[in-house]
Amino acid sequence: MDGFPEPIRRAMLAGGSAVTCLPVQLDSGEWEAALFFHLRGEESHADRELLLERQGPVAVGLETEVMKLESAAVVMLRVEAYTRTEDPLVGEILFVPGEAQAHFEALKLLSGQTRLSWFFGDPAFRVLHAQEHPLEADHREEFERLLQEAVEHDALVRFTGRYDAETALAEVTAHYADRGSPAPDPETAH
Repeated sequence: MDGFPEPIRRAMLAGGSAVTCLPVQLDSGEWEAALFFHLRGEESHADRELLLERQGPVAVGLETEVMKLESAAVVMLRVEAYTRTEDPLVGEILFVPGEAQAHFEALKLLSGQTRLSWFFGDPAFRVLHAQEHPLEADHREEFERLLQEAVEHDALVRFTGRYDAETALAEVTAHYADRGSPAPDPETAH
């Protein structure tokens, strides 16, 4: 793949995302969830250079969490790519599987697929570096658990009539800042 698929580009631009995980059809023709890092801006210049020179895979990390908020469940996938050991690329992908079909499908695919592909793109969405990692049974079980917990939580919230995915997302993103920007003050962020 030379560039990010057009639906991925549109989704990232619409949401202002620097990293996402969405269903795509790759080399096998089967649908699978893949990770996409869009490295734009001066703050990512060194990362783009390092990825262009890269001969092997970048060390990566994943952490997961289900945030059960009053208005909806938000599944967080925190991804780290160690292009620079002292300053890795870090992104948190927020899924609201009770609201967005693509989010539900991505988590469902992650619970069944045997690999996770990572794509790093430049400001024009051209692929600078790509790699894949196996997803073992315990990884797939974790994604299944995340999806199940979110769906169960959202079913209860919907029953009470309080379901509102936008409110849940806003509650989580109120604490975010871009790389190179000062972090929000926890005393004033609501």
